Amino acid sequence: MPDIAPPHDPSFVAAFQRPAWVVVMVAQMLLGLCLAVTLIVKYYMLVLSPDVCTPDGATLGNMIRCTSTLEIVAHFVLAVAGFRFAGFMFQIRVQRILPPLMVAFGGVLLMFLSALTPSLASWAIAATLVVMMLGIGAIYAAQILLRGRKSDISGAQ
Repeated sequence: MPDIAPPHDPSFVAAFQRPAWVVVMVAQMLLGLCLAVTLIVKYYMLVLSPDVCTPDGATLGNMIRCTSTLEIVAHFVLAVAGFRFAGFMFQIRVQRILPPLMVAFGGVLLMFLSALTPSLASWAIAATLVVMMLGIGAIYAAQILLRGRKSDISGAQ
């Protein structure tokens, strides 16, 4: 049986960090390119095309034309957050998961705002938005506190 390093060994984890981040960065670049192309196609369909949105159509063009721009961006932001979260699974420190979690909260907030219409506005919707914004603020504050504690620990040594 081969001698394999345990998964908590820092050198074992470090061997996978760089390839994982290369995959994450390539995936983010491809998603960014796809978002740019999708927004250009949406602009073309809305401004330069005489066709209208038919909700029962199952073509890609109809899906792009009928989906709001904010919802399209939210889907891409959530996909990027998923790739970044998967990339951080190759890190030893748990606090490094907070930035992709903040991106995911932003994507959910965009998704929520894309479905919001004036007729749906109520106190429950406002409370949900406040909770989402407080969640993003709490994650940001935790990130700052963890960064500050790390510098305190390294300064004491």
